[in-house]
Amino acid sequence: MKKNSILLFLLCSAMGAAAQNWPEVRPEARPGSRWWWLGSAVDKDNLNYNLKEYGKAGLGSLEVTPIYGVKGNESHNIRFLSPEWMEMFRYTQEVGKMNGIDIDMNTGTGWPFGGPEVSLSQAAAKAIFECYEVKGGESVKLEIDIRDPKEEKQRDVAYLDCLMAYGADGKVVNLTRKVKDGYLQWDAPTGDWKLVALFVGRTFQKVKRAAPGGEGYVMDHFSPVAVKSYFEKFDKAFKTNKVNFPRTFFNDSYEVYGADWTPAFLKEFAARRGYRLENHFPEFISQERTELTRRLVSDYRETLGELLVENFTTAWTKWAHGHGSTTRNQAHGSPANLIDTYASVDIPECEGFGLTDFHIRGLRRDSLTRPNFSDISMLKYASSAAHIAGKPYTSSETFTWLTEHFRTSLSQCKPDMDLMFVSGVNHAFFHGTPYSPKEAAWPGWLFYATINMSPTNTIWRDAPAFFEYITRCQSFLQLGKPDNDFLVYLPVYDMWNDIPGRFVGFDIHKMDQYAPKFIKTIQTIMAGGYDVDYISDSFIKSTSCQDGM
Repeated sequence: MKKNSILLFLLCSAMGAAAQNWPEVRPEARPGSRWWWLGSAVDKDNLNYNLKEYGKAGLGSLEVTPIYGVKGNESHNIRFLSPEWMEMFRYTQEVGKMNGIDIDMNTGTGWPFGGPEVSLSQAAAKAIFECYEVKGGESVKLEIDIRDPKEEKQRDVAYLDCLMAYGADGKVVNLTRKVKDGYLQWDAPTGDWKLVALFVGRTFQKVKRAAPGGEGYVMDHFSPVAVKSYFEKFDKAFKTNKVNFPRTFFNDSYEVYGADWTPAFLKEFAARRGYRLENHFPEFISQERTELTRRLVSDYRETLGELLVENFTTAWTKWAHGHGSTTRNQAHGSPANLIDTYASVDIPECEGFGLTDFHIRGLRRDSLTRPNFSDISMLKYASSAAHIAGKPYTSSETFTWLTEHFRTSLSQCKPDMDLMFVSGVNHAFFHGTPYSPKEAAWPGWLFYATINMSPTNTIWRDAPAFFEYITRCQSFLQLGKPDNDFLVYLPVYDMWNDIPGRFVGFDIHKMDQYAPKFIKTIQTIMAGGYDVDYISDSFIKSTSCQDGM
């Protein structure tokens, strides 16, 4: 192109840009950040100071997540949801608004949801199976208990849910009602019988990184009773203290370990799958992978996923809507179809983890970083759900473990931020920003897994320019509508068929093992210059054809 032609092109472009109205910059277009309240040891003077600093730099959203306190500062800790805590949250909302910052809130402390109000009867549950051999043709008296030494602590809390007998001729007998005071008394018919007992126990998992007042058992995410009961403490705290509910409630990645059951599971399974799982316990718990065991395990996994979506994420979102709030959720790690789980909330949120190698010449690499799990195929579960379900925002937990503290440069952050944008993110949150009082000695209060996007970090001087770049991008991205080239079916039944064991959670660290063919397909399509969204069975069933489209 000749020089004068280039100048004419630039002039026309400039005139076009001038004619184009720049989108109104709203708080949600600015970057947000997870705001760690260590021990909830906050005070009004320092809340005011911090919020002014964040606002001047260009943050538009903060998500309050209380965690453990600072050593030696215990006397200043504030109990979660106490009247004093609620007053600090009310003040934060007030000052945040003055500084152009929306205030969100974790529906709990640390992660996952739980706390002191969660009793063992409503805590995360697990299935424990015990097998017995019985010779028929005589009266049997047999102690039915948990014999596995690894489950010794369950003996005081677990209860017998079901005892089934299986004959060599294929006959199945439910013996649950014949167990009294821990003993089975049964006139066994002739033949060899295999007995399988199902005990419902508890995982005993407690909230990780809990803040004062938030310590306790993790709730049963599959139980509507436990979930409803959990939210009641928030209803009471906000109503009693006359505090406005936050713009958005947040839930971190699903890290509920060992929870593979719920008390009503057998009843729910029969209603949803059309047959009784207890009639097939021997095959269900077998280590042998036959066609029958694969189908049983697949049905179990599908049922558990449905219970999570219906009784937790959908119920949580409905509860939040009842208070004028929305929900932002990280579905990864959960046992449900990730698309359906993400789509059941208002703002699906993906998670970047580790420093991505973009092979950019001259860009400093770092020896102190974690393995990278920010593959674009993983990031697109959240945006795909948002796109096919008509959700306006896709969020991201951004820069988790990018490198270690004070070793991360903005030049390293920028490419990973762009990766989020091309993955469909338009409402990014940093991981993260610890609240730190002005009088704290440098480098202030810190959280172990964050890059520390805070005024005490040396990158803060230049962060406003980076924040402004993010704001410009998100201002336009939030105006746009998804228009990807392909919808690619997520073969979740293939995954459930192929993955060994019984319980499976789709966490970002294992997806390369769980879905290698799917990931390769996505990467091949994108390498060819096309973009995709994923679609699930439930969304395929709800699609329609109009004008050949």
